[in-house]
Amino acid sequence: MYGAIELGGTKVNVAVVDADGVATARARIPTTTAEETLSAVCDFFLANAGPAGVRALGIGAFGPVVINPHDPAYGKLLPNPKPGWSNADLLGGLSKITAGPIALTTDVGAAGIAEAELGALSNLRIGVYMTIGTGIGAAIMVDGQPIPALLHPEIGHLPIRRAAADAAHSVCAFHDRCAEGLASGPAIMARFGRQLDAFAPDGPEVALIAGYVGQLLASVVLAVSPERIVLGGGVASTPGLIQRAQASMEAALNGYVDHGRDRTGAPFLSAPALGDHAGVTGAGLLARRALDAKSRGVS
Repeated sequence: MYGAIELGGTKVNVAVVDADGVATARARIPTTTAEETLSAVCDFFLANAGPAGVRALGIGAFGPVVINPHDPAYGKLLPNPKPGWSNADLLGGLSKITAGPIALTTDVGAAGIAEAELGALSNLRIGVYMTIGTGIGAAIMVDGQPIPALLHPEIGHLPIRRAAADAAHSVCAFHDRCAEGLASGPAIMARFGRQLDAFAPDGPEVALIAGYVGQLLASVVLAVSPERIVLGGGVASTPGLIQRAQASMEAALNGYVDHGRDRTGAPFLSAPALGDHAGVTGAGLLARRALDAKSRGVS
């Protein structure tokens, strides 16, 4: 049995997974305080993993989080906008779940691993998994693995140009015009008072957010040159959002590169093939790989 955790800003998806990758137990836990949330996650595994417990644990966590195992702060969150989570010790809070190996990556990294092995990024050399929800994050996937970095990519904090009539306050405590501050779920609620799917797909509200997302995607295309970008998260699932973001991205690129389709003829922008299960599925794969590495004596 493996343990899989997708720790998000509003909810935590957890699962006990068997050797065939089948979830024998699942739950969704609200993300409240760090202490309360991590305790509830531990309780889930202690109640559902059986007498032997899980042999390894995979975690995909929202960030910024230290994922370099050689860093003294490995497993800790850095200062972030989520109240009560700055400097939270994830590995310390979850260590009683297993005596086996624990593997940690970002939430988008876990989803990217799943989509690269089983979904929309399979058979591609370079792809990007981006989530647009409580925050905006992305994993740059090369040969099925998130690229190593000093911390991890913070693509959601790239700056974008505000629309001329948009005077809404950025919800990012660090930046006045980053994509996350202007186009994430909390930014949409602060601006409109409703979630984006409450508006018509062809309305000005969706057009504004799609325009911001398209700007961000154009920057990713120019910086990374991926073969495909997968867009997940609650905002990205808004009807019409991906199609309008594609048009906005193409307008921002202005013909410099053609990314209407990938090399297989499929749409360059794609929804996750694994849907809402991509993150927790990837965490399960991460746990399995960690146990395999330990059995081979690979650190």
